[in-house]
Amino acid sequence: MKRNKISFLFLPLFFLLLAAETPPPAPPPATTADLTLTLHSPYHAPITAKGRFYRSGLSIRYEPEGTEEFDLYDLTRREEIRLFPRDKIYFQIRLGPARLIKAIQEGWLPPPAPYKETRILLNEGSLKGRDARLYLVLLEEKEKRWHSLRWVTADASEIPLQVIYSASDYETVIAEYSALQTEPVDPDRFKPPSDFLSVNPY
Repeated sequence: MKRNKISFLFLPLFFLLLAAETPPPAPPPATTADLTLTLHSPYHAPITAKGRFYRSGLSIRYEPEGTEEFDLYDLTRREEIRLFPRDKIYFQIRLGPARLIKAIQEGWLPPPAPYKETRILLNEGSLKGRDARLYLVLLEEKEKRWHSLRWVTADASEIPLQVIYSASDYETVIAEYSALQTEPVDPDRFKPPSDFLSVNPY
């Protein structure tokens, strides 16, 4: 009886030691890339913006080149967060329809209801050193339609490599994803730091 009591007392210690020896789970894999956005217009020279792009599931982090500020997107909640590291503040707003459509067109987000997406395979080949497929993508919402051309990797992940779509009746955007990698990224990189202050106006 005494031996059973002693064994029972050692059980919590055994599980504590087991937990201490178990390594913490690795961060989930994320897609990282250098993102170049180019706006073409007949009225002015092309305008280019570059930055570093991170994506894990429906969480996005975009770090524009040449500025300390960066953006987080929670596509599950349809929220955009603009962070200002120098001041340790951030603004959090809802994703408007234009931003939501942009996220769908660039392949960040599967089209939620009431949007419907139809894809037509145009070509299979290689792009940026990767096996790739080119689709004509038609996005519909009631009577509205948006068209785009989207190169994606030829594997099941279908990571966007290049997307071409209209920004207006006369403007075209080309989104280029280069130096594409899949690597572990700390989930906290997709959240505002705990010592940042929210300054939302509502």
